[in-house]
Amino acid sequence: MRSKPTAQERKSNSYPRRLYLIFAGLAFFSAIGLDYRTARRGEKAYFFPSRTVRTEAVITPVPLADVLRRFLETSGVLLPWVEGLEPADGSLRIVVRLPREDYVSLKRRLERELRNKRTSVKKEEGREEGLASYSWRITGEKQEHLTLVFALLEPRKEVPPPAPESRVAIIIDDMGTSLEALKEICDLGQPITISILPHSLYAGETARIAHQNGLEVMMHLPGESLNHEEGNTQTPGLIRSGMGKEDVISLVEEGLSRVPYAEGVNNHMGSKITQEEPVMRPILDLIKSRGLYFLDSRTTSESIAFDLARKMGLRAAYRNIFLDSTVGTDFSKQKIIDLLRLSQREGTAIAIGHPFPETLQALRENLRLLKEYGVKPVLASEIIPK
Repeated sequence: MRSKPTAQERKSNSYPRRLYLIFAGLAFFSAIGLDYRTARRGEKAYFFPSRTVRTEAVITPVPLADVLRRFLETSGVLLPWVEGLEPADGSLRIVVRLPREDYVSLKRRLERELRNKRTSVKKEEGREEGLASYSWRITGEKQEHLTLVFALLEPRKEVPPPAPESRVAIIIDDMGTSLEALKEICDLGQPITISILPHSLYAGETARIAHQNGLEVMMHLPGESLNHEEGNTQTPGLIRSGMGKEDVISLVEEGLSRVPYAEGVNNHMGSKITQEEPVMRPILDLIKSRGLYFLDSRTTSESIAFDLARKMGLRAAYRNIFLDSTVGTDFSKQKIIDLLRLSQREGTAIAIGHPFPETLQALRENLRLLKEYGVKPVLASEIIPK
């Protein structure tokens, strides 16, 4: 039978076990420590989660030129701007053309942008291609150099719209009795309108010569007047007060047949009939049906002819000034000046004269005033409203 170990024997046998436990504990804690360090490095670990290693991003500085190009684009400065090199050091040089007022607002924002980029700026005033300019010599953090030149465009001057052109029409009545007077009018070299008495001796020939020389032709329709001058009622083709519609139309048609190339009609005398609608209405109806215009000679201030014509839808106008004089050419010259001044005020004006020597002389000597007053002479049809 085996005897029980003594206390001394038991004590001596426990040492190897203790050493084993000690070494096992050291090995365990060493493994734990190594695993923890492995996890801290971001490598695979068994007991601890791996730590993600944060990598710092490497920021590449944006070149100064790109910063400025982007600023110009976002500020609405449109291409093209001109890029080149500074002759002195070969650095980039950008020239931008823009209105002066745009530069003032752009300047503040650009200064703020460059401060944020920690750049230094030196400014100089000068001239660039004939324009006032500001040169910005810019130096960046990395000693980048760049010159930005603002060439300032002067504000456009507002050009007022041209004033409406003043125009006058000059009409010479009572034509057809003298070819010499017609020649004098043609020799004026101006767009004159002549009104031909339909029963005059040279009515047809006058109309043809005038047309060939670029003058405008009207028919000068005889009408009864209030003053009953001697011979008034004996005028051929005269339309009288109280005349029947058919008779009125017949006389107007006959008169037009004697005046070729007529583009309009005005009244010869007629201070009585131009106050009477029953007489004027058939006259105006026929004129309208022929596509002609009507000019009221205004031989009386009581005339209804112009207003009636407009109500009936005719192209119509009325005389503003008489040019004739019985006291010499100075009076007619003043009337020409009055005509030009009226045209300047109203835009248009119409004058009537007769082939009297004084009137024709006044025209020869004073039509040069048209240019001085800035007034354009035109044919009657060009001045009468559509």
